[in-house]
Amino acid sequence: MIERERTASLPELLRFFAPLAVTWMLMMFTHTVISAGLARTYDPAIATAAYAIALNFGEIFEAPLVMIRQTGVAFITGRLSFQTVRKVTFITIAIFMIIVLTIAYIPPFTRFMFQEVLGVCDDLYAATLLGFRITLLFPLVSGLRSLYQSVILVNRRTLYISLGVLVRVSFVTLVVLGLVRTRIVPGVLVGAIAIVGAVIAEAVPAYFFSSRLQTEPGSPVATLAVWRFYLPLIASSLFVSMGRPFINAGLSRMPQATISLAAFNVASSLAGMLISPSYNLHQLTMVFGRSKNNLPLVRRFAIGFSLATTGLLLLIALTPLGAWILTGPVDIPQELLAPTQLALRVMALFPLLIGWLEYNTGVLLLNQASKLVGLAKTLNLVSTIAFVLVLAPNLPGALAAPLAQAVGLLGEGWVLQIGLRHNNAGTRRHSIPMAS
Repeated sequence: MIERERTASLPELLRFFAPLAVTWMLMMFTHTVISAGLARTYDPAIATAAYAIALNFGEIFEAPLVMIRQTGVAFITGRLSFQTVRKVTFITIAIFMIIVLTIAYIPPFTRFMFQEVLGVCDDLYAATLLGFRITLLFPLVSGLRSLYQSVILVNRRTLYISLGVLVRVSFVTLVVLGLVRTRIVPGVLVGAIAIVGAVIAEAVPAYFFSSRLQTEPGSPVATLAVWRFYLPLIASSLFVSMGRPFINAGLSRMPQATISLAAFNVASSLAGMLISPSYNLHQLTMVFGRSKNNLPLVRRFAIGFSLATTGLLLLIALTPLGAWILTGPVDIPQELLAPTQLALRVMALFPLLIGWLEYNTGVLLLNQASKLVGLAKTLNLVSTIAFVLVLAPNLPGALAAPLAQAVGLLGEGWVLQIGLRHNNAGTRRHSIPMAS
């Protein structure tokens, strides 16, 4: 396996992070392609709103499996430890697949979740359920993708992940183009089929490359140790992933619900292309922060990258460039333009918040303080819900939704920062100094 305890340089950080940044931008580009495809369906507002609800609800059950990536990075050192993490992955996949199948196909559970909890109106109910019956595959396909990608990350071969995402982009583009032109499926299925297929398209190359990197047995790891680290991440990821469906539920109960839902989804897809690389800063911290001498460099890198990303988003949100993108390549209906631009202006500040909390998350996970990370993500959800319940009804839907997300990120970052200052993280496994 790779050497872990030496001082890194800025070029090394760039070689590791650049493929991940490009990868996540390409991943989010597929969401923009899907948004553009939905905008060209028979009833774009209904298709986009139903897809957004189905996708966000499906992502709740995907989120715990995404955490397999962090768990693998923390524990995998060779074939023996990989087998343990793989066992934990398969058990988790089975549990969540049972849950989503129950919700999708047992009518009492279906109506309770979609109509009572999520507040889906009658106009959107059938289309939303149709989309969810495809996105319910997320736990299976995303769990396998995350497992194999963790091996690639441990070996610092991030270029392999980028190659997988190129396959993803090609697949999504062809599928969306074909389904929109032929109109052989309802509009919501254009998005649902494309996004699930996208994850499968990533998982196949990840399996191919990772199977060639496991050349040494490495050290074994106890299954119980993996579960102790992973279970808090399952809980925290569930809490965070519930925030977006809860926001959608709030929007569903507001005036012009369909317009607000569709505009929020379009803005999230476009802004996400630039925001998404920031979510990899904890990976950078975990891989290079194993040597305490690297932490100041990693921290400066995170600050610089966050500032640059915010600048680009402000350029899109505050200049005619954003309107040109939305009405040209994305081709959204005119009625969605103003609320989408409003949401983008708030989302432009997200990289600063995400960069701050992702760096701190990486330090805590490196010290296996996953319970503290879970607490922070719990406060994220609580803050989001509180904002939606108390303040959101007094604001336009397209403004309330990103503001709720921002409040959640602030709550999460506050807990992480306090934890790094007062928790005994500096005396844990890797003896990493507390971050400022």
